[in-house]
Amino acid sequence: MKISHEKKMENRRRILTAAVELIGEKGLKTATMRQIARQAGIGDATIYNYFPTKEAIVFGYYEDHVGDCIEALKAVPDFQSFSLQEQIQTLFDTSLGLYLPDREFVARTFRKALQAGSGDWARLKPIRTRFLAAIGDMLAAAAEVGEIPDQVFEDLIGQFFMEAYMGVVIYWLEDRSHGFSNTSVLVDRGLDLACAMIK
Repeated sequence: MKISHEKKMENRRRILTAAVELIGEKGLKTATMRQIARQAGIGDATIYNYFPTKEAIVFGYYEDHVGDCIEALKAVPDFQSFSLQEQIQTLFDTSLGLYLPDREFVARTFRKALQAGSGDWARLKPIRTRFLAAIGDMLAAAAEVGEIPDQVFEDLIGQFFMEAYMGVVIYWLEDRSHGFSNTSVLVDRGLDLACAMIK
């Protein structure tokens, strides 16, 4: 029986929600596809129509996360009038805010999925591409209004900010300061320096 696009998206969301809970609790190795399917309320075999492996589910989560961040930025009033530094800081802060309810899952999967040595380039590519496109748009907008000079190495600068973002997430996962204040200081000072160098 053919199901609607809306039902497919609902099933996909239920799978991701179940995986976040189970992998956050048990770890990636211990949680099974069968457990995730049952937690999501779908058939044991049906889950493979959406994701072939647990690793694919993890990458699906991070791909959706980037999309959710971009949509959240579009909803920020006057975002286009922010400085480059304010835009990048808002991106970082928005991402960490969205990660917060899923912190245990992120702690168990982030390094494996998103660091350069993950080896799963086909699944990593769409995540990196969307993130780098968002940063590229910010850099282009800042150059257009004269906030920064035209950048000869714009692609490298985008990659720098992506690596910086990954470092911030890893630091945040270990941050035990009240309200993650140490992470806030790291982001503030790091972006101060990075944006000053770009200018």
